[in-house]
Amino acid sequence: MNLSSLLPDEDFRHSMRFSKGTLSGFYGATIDRAELLGQRSRWIAEQPGRYAAMSAGSESMLDEATNLANDVGGIDGETFDRISKERDPLMRCRLLGTHWEPDFLLMKSTDSGLPRLLGGCVCFPSHWSLQEKLGKSMDAIHSPVPELNADLGRQINGFLSRIKPGTSWERTNWGLAATSELNLHPALSPPRLPCAVEAGDAWLRIEWQSLVALPVSKGILFGIRLQIVPLVTVMQDADVKRRLYRALATMPVEMARYKGLGECRDTLLELLALER
Repeated sequence: MNLSSLLPDEDFRHSMRFSKGTLSGFYGATIDRAELLGQRSRWIAEQPGRYAAMSAGSESMLDEATNLANDVGGIDGETFDRISKERDPLMRCRLLGTHWEPDFLLMKSTDSGLPRLLGGCVCFPSHWSLQEKLGKSMDAIHSPVPELNADLGRQINGFLSRIKPGTSWERTNWGLAATSELNLHPALSPPRLPCAVEAGDAWLRIEWQSLVALPVSKGILFGIRLQIVPLVTVMQDADVKRRLYRALATMPVEMARYKGLGECRDTLLELLALER
């Protein structure tokens, strides 16, 4: 993933920035398959109710997501057969979540016209809980993010209502974390960046997100993959370091607090300013 494209050379702002990708490129198997599935299996086995959930109206979306995963080589034929034979939708969701690399969410428009989160499996959340978001509309899910609904709410809802099947619409989001662990579920009390953070104690956490229209159920599949890059690696690229400095320096105070950077932003800026 090109970090310069992730961090545009501009002041911080909320942005859609979706680009066209392929279903196989996002949802197919990668060289990290064994490592990712090992971690997914562990978390789902330990706390299945924490990482996978299904509610009424999500079954047909799950079936379509399973078919997609099979079609692009994200799961093998034996796993597909096993999932297909399972009668309990929640168990099917857990099985898919155990054997498919990306986290996935299942959304569908309801009477209000706004997409609601009805199911999915998220083993590698960034300080949020699937159970707490289940059943909420997209606007409600985004409400904790300062000014996001005001800036992009109508655009996001309009975009979701217009996307067509067969394309992976992709964007990236980033944050800074105090650990390279993938799973930052709040129940695990993951560490936060301290005020006196050092370069070796921070990682750039990149979410690669995908939206896919599901033609039969009329739902939306939302996929998430992660890339974790040590801050010391980021600082070796002068252009990327300059872009990150600009984004952090121009980020509104409330947004910095939301991203867990309120106490340590000045220290991070001092680190990134070195040898600029």
